[in-house]
Amino acid sequence: MPDYGLTPKGPNIKRLDVILEEMHSSLTEKLGINTRQNPQSLLNHLLTNVADKIAELWEYGSDIYYSQYPATAEGISLDNAAQYGGSTRGSPAPSYYHVLCTGIDGTVIPSGTLIASDTNPATQLVISEQKEITRSSFNKAAVKVTSTQLSGVFTVALNGNPYSITPTGTPTTTDVLKALSAAINDDAFLVSVDEEAALLRIEAVDEASANVLLLSENLTTDTVGSVITFATEEAGDILLPNGVITKIVKAVPGLQSVVNVGSYIAGQLTETDTEFRQSYADKIFSMSSRMLESIRSAILDNCQGVTSVAPYENDSNEVDDMGRWPHSVEVVVDGGDANEIARQILNTKAGGINTFGSVEVSVPGEYGEEITVRFNRPTYLKVWMRVGVTMSRSSTLPSNYADLIKAAILDRMDTLDTGSDVVPQKLFLGALYSTVTGMDYADITMAVGESKPATLDQRSITVTPRERAILSEERIEVVISG
Repeated sequence: MPDYGLTPKGPNIKRLDVILEEMHSSLTEKLGINTRQNPQSLLNHLLTNVADKIAELWEYGSDIYYSQYPATAEGISLDNAAQYGGSTRGSPAPSYYHVLCTGIDGTVIPSGTLIASDTNPATQLVISEQKEITRSSFNKAAVKVTSTQLSGVFTVALNGNPYSITPTGTPTTTDVLKALSAAINDDAFLVSVDEEAALLRIEAVDEASANVLLLSENLTTDTVGSVITFATEEAGDILLPNGVITKIVKAVPGLQSVVNVGSYIAGQLTETDTEFRQSYADKIFSMSSRMLESIRSAILDNCQGVTSVAPYENDSNEVDDMGRWPHSVEVVVDGGDANEIARQILNTKAGGINTFGSVEVSVPGEYGEEITVRFNRPTYLKVWMRVGVTMSRSSTLPSNYADLIKAAILDRMDTLDTGSDVVPQKLFLGALYSTVTGMDYADITMAVGESKPATLDQRSITVTPRERAILSEERIEVVISG
């Protein structure tokens, strides 16, 4: 008889049949009669009921044992077990959108202000704290001349850079605005003159940026657009296209229009047990002594909407073959708010280590100084895929086989980080065979392109450290072959 209880290989519990057999054997020996002889006897019924309760206790003990480990725990037991590694389950969070609010300079947008998308059904969004439309944090502005005397110096300052003109002769308002437009040569802004409305329109190239506008006394603003963050009322990853959040549900005096711009920050529902186990392995490295692992874990753990983090280091004294500076780290992050990502990088990287990347964010240091933190966003590789399925002779494919195949492939693609190659033999086949019955063989070919290539003949796709392979359902073709 094997050893029962907690063995070197883990718990080995007694099954109901083993317990019942032991009880019958013990009573048969003591009473001198075969207690198994009549299955319908009162004694047999009593033993069976008692053995069933004992078996439940064995199972209960086994459940307690496995509840101590993140890989096997469930529900609240999983939360408790993961806390030993300093990790917590992702809680529900709304999606956040950058909304360009246009109105009169100084308009206060109170907390609780509601706006909505023009989609059907509509998605409502709200702000939790009071915000202001102001030229001190503008993205777009319409500037007009206030003085009837078109003389003196007219100045527009953008982010501390002044641009001035002094009209001569007898200029018109349009002449003054055109001269100002010609004088402003900042590549970060698009400047034009609306002659019909007599306005100088200034728009930031980065449609989600916040900038500072200063004007001389003979100029003022007609309207100002400031980018303010709104949250969806419901939690979850709620994706809306740019330009569809346009309805003002709760009117605010001075607020004329709203529209969503730039990228959004994806929300989430409460992590399921499966999702929590997957993220646990990534988040646990927050206590790692290795800098890259700690940076990756800190961003995943603290920055909402991040779907991929790939950190790299150049610890040499020379620029490496990817262009990274000596003694620098490059972090390629997909999703999330740039300011939060930069803060996590600054808090986690070692002192004296430079940050490398095209995205630059100013983060206040410990003593109020501005520190520039750099990182990169991945370039997307759009993958096209053809799955040729050979049917089994012994079983039948389910009627929704194509949907099952696409879902299995997309689930596996979501696990790929930036810089991860797409290798179907390693990535998809196991999931396909376990998900789709009646399939003998799957032949997967791929290609990369903005539009569907003429031929899909690649067996694997190589991805560089600054690229991320992405796939969508409409780019997967499933056919019966063979």
